[in-house]
Amino acid sequence: MMKLPIAPLYGQVPCTDSMKGLRAFLYCRVAHNDGFSLDLQSTELRRFAEQAGFTIAGEAAEYGSGLTLDRAALKEVTQAVNNDKVDVVLVKSVTRIARDMWRLQEYIDLLAAHGVSLYCVQEQLLFRGEA
Repeated sequence: MMKLPIAPLYGQVPCTDSMKGLRAFLYCRVAHNDGFSLDLQSTELRRFAEQAGFTIAGEAAEYGSGLTLDRAALKEVTQAVNNDKVDVVLVKSVTRIARDMWRLQEYIDLLAAHGVSLYCVQEQLLFRGEA
C-alpha cells in the first residue's frame, strides 16, 4: 500500500506524484437539506481526486449535524476504513467531519489506527494515518 508523503502532522501538504494511486473515499456533509451544496462538495472532491491521481474507492454524502460522529454516511466511511478499502478520506473542509475539536480528534485517531489519512481540500490539511 502506498503512503502519503511525509509532512508535518498538521501542516499544509501539496498534492504530489507520490500520492497517485491511493484509494480515496469522498465524504460530503451539510447540516440542512441542501442538495446543491452536497453536489458542489462532491464535484470538488472528485475533481481533486482526479487531479491527484487517486482511485475513488467510495463516496458518501449526508445531511446531518457536525456535533456528533453518529451519522449514517460517516459510518459508511468508517466501515470502508475498517475493511481496509481506503488509504485516504477526502473532505472539502475539516468541519465536514466534526465541528467539535474533540470529536474531530477522535475520528482522526480512528483513521490513524488503521493507517488511513484525512485530507481536507479547502485548508490543504493532511492528518497522516500511520498505524
